[in-house]
Amino acid sequence: MSNIWLTEQLHPFLRVGLNVQRILVDERSAFQRIQVLDVEFFGRTLVLDGIIQITERDNAGYHEMMVHVPALAVGTPRRALVIGGGDGAALAQVLRYPSVEEAVICELDRRVVEVCREYFPAFAWVWDDPRTRLVVQDAFEYMKGQVGSFDVIVADTTDPLGMAERLFSEEFYSAVVKALAPGGAASAMCEQPMFNNDLIVRLYRFAKTLVKCPAYYYAQVPTYPGGGIGYIYMSDRPWQEGLGKPYPPGQNDYINPDIHRAAFALPEYFRRTLEGETA
Repeated sequence: MSNIWLTEQLHPFLRVGLNVQRILVDERSAFQRIQVLDVEFFGRTLVLDGIIQITERDNAGYHEMMVHVPALAVGTPRRALVIGGGDGAALAQVLRYPSVEEAVICELDRRVVEVCREYFPAFAWVWDDPRTRLVVQDAFEYMKGQVGSFDVIVADTTDPLGMAERLFSEEFYSAVVKALAPGGAASAMCEQPMFNNDLIVRLYRFAKTLVKCPAYYYAQVPTYPGGGIGYIYMSDRPWQEGLGKPYPPGQNDYINPDIHRAAFALPEYFRRTLEGETA
């Protein structure tokens, strides 16, 4: 075991530590510090500004749940948008759908794409797929001209720190919903119930003013604080419309029908808070 440790601290009361075997990349782009590390057990790991983004071992839970829940609800999406996600992992799940004619990825930092294309070969193929269109731009600016354009939108964002705080706002959620085509569905990464209760409740209640069928769900991702991560689903279609539909070609490593259904079963304390019930 190496004596080098990556210690992530998103909350004052909790730290996550990974044992680093090798440092492959450590540089600063115009926007952030980018690191690629080989870590024990979890493999190749992307870290942005000290925050773990993906590891080879546990990324499937995060990306499969983010993409397939809205995509299956739509059924045969033709145009998809990934916001952020410069590592290519969410895009890889989107491109599994034969119905997808164009998959736009809107990433602010081109250097993340360049680094991940080199150091995460499992996802490198997505950049050569003719359906992929990379837009290097602020997502707010891009979505202003995309009203009613996308069947599926996936907000694969970083945590609400610094510039990324805007991605956890009513303004951002409004822009996402406006960019959905009729019958479209979106998912947005929305933190962890135990630690980010107030943020999630605020955004979920706002989502209820935007769409008919908002919902909160979550997935197990061991390297994220608390071991899991949540999402807000936004659509006028119930998420249940995705149940029973066939998965796209390719192998699932996390999602299956039981996981899909169970992801929306919330702990009672959190369900009560989210729905505004008193104890």
